[in-house]
Amino acid sequence: MGLEVEVWHETIQEKLLQDNSFLTQVADVSEDDIISGKIVHIPQAGEPSSVVKNRSVLPATIKRRADGEILYLIDEYTTDPVHITNAETKELSYDKRRSVLDQDVANLSEEVAEGMLTNFIVSPVGDNKTLPTTSILETSGAAVASGLAGSSGNRKAYSINDLQILKNFFIKQKAWSNNNMNVLLTADAATQMFPADSAVTATYMASVTEEERRQGMMYKAQGFNIFVRSSVYILAADKTFKAFGSVVAATDSEGIFAWNKNMVEKAIGTTQAFEDLGNPAYYGDIYSFLVRMGGRAKRKNFEGVVVMKQANAA
Repeated sequence: MGLEVEVWHETIQEKLLQDNSFLTQVADVSEDDIISGKIVHIPQAGEPSSVVKNRSVLPATIKRRADGEILYLIDEYTTDPVHITNAETKELSYDKRRSVLDQDVANLSEEVAEGMLTNFIVSPVGDNKTLPTTSILETSGAAVASGLAGSSGNRKAYSINDLQILKNFFIKQKAWSNNNMNVLLTADAATQMFPADSAVTATYMASVTEEERRQGMMYKAQGFNIFVRSSVYILAADKTFKAFGSVVAATDSEGIFAWNKNMVEKAIGTTQAFEDLGNPAYYGDIYSFLVRMGGRAKRKNFEGVVVMKQANAA
């Protein structure tokens, strides 16, 4: 019996957002005319006209606004085809096909999340490709042992005060807007910011509605919606980003992600399940999945996007 392919298309899209709830807080531009191409263009307005008080020189100088654009790619994520033999569909006491495909969709979801987190701070096309180091802040808490596997030494812990630092940065950047601000914490960051034995933590949890909790939101604090995932970013001592899956150095530190929903965007395209039933060469069925998705910070200088790195501590 074949897959219900359309059901799997929906399952994949639901899984992508269910496992990566922070992506629900990213502006969605998945219209057909955008996602059908390989590269997405985001127009960038030029500098506004100057304002002169009590102008005394006429005629005024006439200027044209020089607009520009930034670009990002629509990435294609595909799973390796998986072969399930005819015997496995008949002889096993569990549905191996469902087990294998569920596992592949979960793995696909993880890869998409890591790809999108990378896209928000590094763009492979156009100018202004990387989040500037001025938008990489550092933690301010007390010294704690580094919780990043492979690293060593002490780091400054995450604290609620760090959320205030992030808020001040966004306000000075003119990138703060109420109800649109988000932070994605690592597990260690959440434990340090919101200890279970704190009455204040209970208040931050209680401020989240049941609907928001179902969407993956954990806390609300300092005007931010707080999400948590197992890992976010790993940065070297010089604030360069390490690729997901790369070897962690002793001096590396983890980082968290903060953003304004209206200043980052995503485009989700084709989500497809493929099947080849009763393949005569493999004496069984072959399945694979495909997802097309991309995203970027909307501003060329990455305004509205900030990373906070754990600072070294004595």
